[in-house]
Amino acid sequence: MDISLMAVLVGFLLPWQTRWMIHVPMVGGAVWDFGILSIFLSQAVLALWLGYTMFVERKQIQEKIHAILRDRNYRVGIFFSIIFLITQFCVSANRLLTLQWMLSVILLAGLGIVLHGDKKARVPFVAAFCISVVLQSLLAAAQIFTNVTFASSMLGVAAHKASELGTIVNVYGGVRYLRAYGGEPHPNIFGALTFMGLILFNWLLTFKRTLGVKKNIIQYVLLITSALFFSFSRAVWIGLLFWILLLWREKSRVKLRESQKTMLSWCALTFGVMLIIFFPIVASRVDANSYTEQQSLTSRMSGVATWRDIFSSHWITGTGVGAYSAVLDKSVMLVYWEQRYFFLRCVRLNFRQNCRSHF
Repeated sequence: MDISLMAVLVGFLLPWQTRWMIHVPMVGGAVWDFGILSIFLSQAVLALWLGYTMFVERKQIQEKIHAILRDRNYRVGIFFSIIFLITQFCVSANRLLTLQWMLSVILLAGLGIVLHGDKKARVPFVAAFCISVVLQSLLAAAQIFTNVTFASSMLGVAAHKASELGTIVNVYGGVRYLRAYGGEPHPNIFGALTFMGLILFNWLLTFKRTLGVKKNIIQYVLLITSALFFSFSRAVWIGLLFWILLLWREKSRVKLRESQKTMLSWCALTFGVMLIIFFPIVASRVDANSYTEQQSLTSRMSGVATWRDIFSSHWITGTGVGAYSAVLDKSVMLVYWEQRYFFLRCVRLNFRQNCRSHF
């Protein structure tokens, strides 16, 4: 199995939401999104890549482990990390959600370790990631033009219509305009993904033989920056502006390549033109008195108040990582464990009845 092929697969699949739903709980007649147990396709491929790497490089890994264990600071860090994970699992409001969160973090940490140790896998991984961002940006363009998102279980994309309540939109002149979702569950997540695509593409341009054609750079920047803009994520907008200003200020000291300067210039130009063309919608997005902003502020204030109540009753042990939302509704706090206990109890009673009938 080629390491570069695995890097390409993981890099391409990582931004998508394709996953196998193990358990989809219902709360109040609706799907409890934060309680879904699932395995993402990218996680399965990543686990395969990590397992293969550990098998091939088992001798080097053993040597590194022995070297780490000889270092006192590493031993202390590992000890407290294990204590933290065990404690969080024990106090968790929903242990299966906490376990799912831990496995996700372990896989991401493993990905970081592999990319840090294998320099040859970095460029294929980042290039595949950028291609995936391009496809999601094209998907976002279709969403903006049609004002709807189509549902796809294969891509992990949910259906949203700008005319329906609950869909994240901008409102201007009484008209609801859909914010770009791409292939993500929320426009803010999609905006962060496109921003990451720009940062990683800029890193790719530091290599002489990767996407150095000026036309390709301009086309990529136009598409990704436009998609980032239509996510209407203010945090991402601010992050992009700071990133552009930082690179522009440091370009003489850092000695950016000509391709990187081209990218930086077209990124700033594209975002500036978008701001001018769609300024009325942008103004409504940052207007604190608009309907959507008032609704957003109300939900955030409600969330802060709820957090204070939960914090006051769990300030020592916490709720368990990944299980905060389970505390919001006590009926789902231990629902998985209760279902399994009920199942085992039914099996036990059935077994006893069968024994009595035969003997």
